[in-house]
Amino acid sequence: MYTESKIIRDPIHGDIKLEGLFLELIETPEIQRLYNIKQLGLAHLVFPGAHHTRLEHSLGAYYMASQAADKLYLEKDEKKLLACAALLHDIGHGPFSHTLEYILRDSLNVDHVDLTEKLIFGEYTVFDSHEKEFIDSPSVFEVLDKHGIDKKQVADVIRGKTDRKHYLGQLLNDSIDVDQLDYISRDAYYTGVAYGMIDVERFLQTLVIYNNDLAVKRKGVGVVENVLMARTLMYSSVYFHKTIRIAELMLSKAIELTKDAEPFDFFKMTDAELINDLKTKNGFQHEIAIRLKYRKLFKQAYTKSKSDLDKQDVEIIKKLENVRLRREKEQEFEETLNIPRGHIIIDVPYKELHLSEPRISQTDISIVDGETVKKLGDYTPIAKAIQMREIPDWFIMIVTDEKYKDVVSKEAEKILFS
Repeated sequence: MYTESKIIRDPIHGDIKLEGLFLELIETPEIQRLYNIKQLGLAHLVFPGAHHTRLEHSLGAYYMASQAADKLYLEKDEKKLLACAALLHDIGHGPFSHTLEYILRDSLNVDHVDLTEKLIFGEYTVFDSHEKEFIDSPSVFEVLDKHGIDKKQVADVIRGKTDRKHYLGQLLNDSIDVDQLDYISRDAYYTGVAYGMIDVERFLQTLVIYNNDLAVKRKGVGVVENVLMARTLMYSSVYFHKTIRIAELMLSKAIELTKDAEPFDFFKMTDAELINDLKTKNGFQHEIAIRLKYRKLFKQAYTKSKSDLDKQDVEIIKKLENVRLRREKEQEFEETLNIPRGHIIIDVPYKELHLSEPRISQTDISIVDGETVKKLGDYTPIAKAIQMREIPDWFIMIVTDEKYKDVVSKEAEKILFS
């Protein structure tokens, strides 16, 4: 029996074959929209090659999930479920990926995973009413229903909450998973950063299922160290690169100060649509769109790592993790120093980082050694070192227009700690 299939050539994994259910899923509007959302947000302003998209990563995660399923000899239904979850796990991302997610979390207490789940259940759409007439392909939830796929099980795998078959959730959402294996390798390739190069094939060869949990054979400790170190270095060198972060903060501030901004509405946009929308507005939003277009970014005026601060100052800074308090302090800077609205941005990133990527310091990996199972920390000090490492390098950073940089730098501590 002939089954229609498609081969997609991927620079990381080579040929990726799609057929049946997956060929139909790739044509859904939820997946197709990801062609227009950059995987690394505004990272191309620092790494010019970083123009790859969420769709490429979704295909890569699907491929990695299929490879892992084959290595572990998963049952056919398990493999299909895992592959579905891997392909769909990022469909809820808004423009520029993680850049604007804190706004959604702060205003509606949801994130891209929540939106992904809503799309899987058909409770949310990625297109507006005026776009509907041009979309003739079925949505994700319709394709899943057509093929008899349990949507709740797909959502559970994406969230890593699969109690009966715990290893399925772990394969997509755990200390090391197929999602991370793809994005670390892919992001390293497109940014040209060698830190992210990992031996994916070796890692997959050492995976085992032990007592319903995903684990790694003792001989795989070295490659696990490689993956964890690569992840850590990519976060410090790429994902939280200071200049990229400043560009992200500027874009977030422009959205935040848009009076008529509806989080669900702007999350339906693509990268280009969001920038064009900002350009049509007056004042600060228009300014930021032009600055990002020509890479005229704000500058760092003040920065401190946690080790630079005494205990009392650390507690004062931690209070600024509250968005309302942080905005009040920004306004105090603006009023005290006569700086225009929006041109002072205080970044206290630790809490936001760990909400958007809770796996960043996770090293709780089971190691099967003969008849015993131990944790990674029993075999290598790297696990503890990674947990102790501070990412990013700054505990607080204040950025502003270059013409206000000197005065902000001079007065920062007086205003912050008064």
